[in-house]
Amino acid sequence: MLLSLPTWIIHLLTVSEWLAAMLLIERYARRIERPRLRLFAVAMLPHLLAGSLVLAFHASGDRAGWLLEASRVATFCGSLCLLAAGLLLLRSTRVPPGLLAGVVLVAGLFAGIAGWVLGDGMPSMLPLANLAYLAFLVVLVVVARQDPVLFSPITVFGFWFLLVFVAVTIATTHVATHRLGLASLSHADLLHGGSEALLSVSNFLIAFGAFRRLRKA
Repeated sequence: MLLSLPTWIIHLLTVSEWLAAMLLIERYARRIERPRLRLFAVAMLPHLLAGSLVLAFHASGDRAGWLLEASRVATFCGSLCLLAAGLLLLRSTRVPPGLLAGVVLVAGLFAGIAGWVLGDGMPSMLPLANLAYLAFLVVLVVVARQDPVLFSPITVFGFWFLLVFVAVTIATTHVATHRLGLASLSHADLLHGGSEALLSVSNFLIAFGAFRRLRKA
């Protein structure tokens, strides 16, 4: 396997922290009796699947490329689901939040499938995934201002901090593949582990914010 033990531990932490965040948000939603917040927790499932598929990909020695492709599809679906779940939490919109979330979800899935079929596969879906997540972050800020009870500022910051992980991963991948001449970021264990640690920080903040909200409730 390409990954060292510390990098494996970091990968396992990221998935475990995301699962913990899901469970904490779901429990908090039940505590305050907010069914739509429970749906938000359910919407986090595709990203959990994506993380698990990445673990399986690394367990294969980075040879099972289809696992990586599947994780990217799950990430796309996850970003879209988070956006739709965030729209459901909006309090005042000209269009009913349920209808708006449904339209965005269907339109996003259609655009993703069209990009996959008519474009060059997964690379065509990546811009849509990024756009969906950025839109989700904006919606999350609006929701947090409209209804401060739902999300801790720490959780909101954790979701935003994911952008730091993405930026650093892009930079370290460039260094590993272009400067060091390696096949992938996984072959530069220190760079890989360092960038993955940022994802662990992001997920921890999301979970910790939800934990604090649950304690207050």
